Amino acid sequence: MRVLLLGASGFIGRRVAAGLRGMGHQLRSPCRAEVDLTHLERGWAGWLDGVDAVINAAGLLRERRPGELEAAHHLGPLHLARLARERGIRRWVQLSALGAAEAADTLFLASKGRGDAALLASGLDVAVARPSLVHGAGGASSRLLLALSRLPVWPLPEGGENRVQPVAADEAAEGLRKLAENDVCGVVDFVGAEQASLADYLRQLRRQQGIVSPARVWTLPGRWADGLAACGARVPGCLFDRDSLRMLRQGSIADAEGFAALLGRRPLSFREFGAAA
Repeated sequence: MRVLLLGASGFIGRRVAAGLRGMGHQLRSPCRAEVDLTHLERGWAGWLDGVDAVINAAGLLRERRPGELEAAHHLGPLHLARLARERGIRRWVQLSALGAAEAADTLFLASKGRGDAALLASGLDVAVARPSLVHGAGGASSRLLLALSRLPVWPLPEGGENRVQPVAADEAAEGLRKLAENDVCGVVDFVGAEQASLADYLRQLRRQQGIVSPARVWTLPGRWADGLAACGARVPGCLFDRDSLRMLRQGSIADAEGFAALLGRRPLSFREFGAAA
């Protein structure tokens, strides 16, 4: 199979690329300068010639200029999908996020939700993957949580009682590859086998790093958390801002049955993850 993979150099995308090559598929993987979803171009069409399927693993967490997330997650993918349909390409796999919805109260999830809805209505055979918190080597959030877990005191909003269902990065990538290879359409939630509070997840990460002494949870007052998130929004690249705080408070859990069916096995629990990241 010939696959156009967007976001091939990213945290999940590079794992997808390795998996596709390992299964003998032919891969086209333009860099962002060649196919930048925030700038609609007709010239992208050449990347679609002879392609059997498209996997879009590109995306942004925060925008640097107004409209960038809407372009990256909605307008850009939809434009490319229309070009794909013109060329008779049927299969499209979209990497989204758990909680994505057109009416979501964060720009990240709302732009993802609008993009998902537009692609599902595009006339292509579309599968949308919505992962929870993704854990793996090279992930920015994984590094942050591992570093936090090593501290003796954890300042956590709501005392870390927010619910998460971490999924292994390698399994998320495997799921995207399998969606490209089969005919499953619609939304598939990519989640691990077990839900946990954020505090319990941090405790497990701490144990996996060989730290036996317990950490103390300090419940970060709501107004303090809001203030820190507001400050984080002013810092380029900061992972803790208003949107990430809203998403944390919302939680990120789902039924694992669909993902298990796609993998053909039970997905890993966060208790089975390795410590590297």
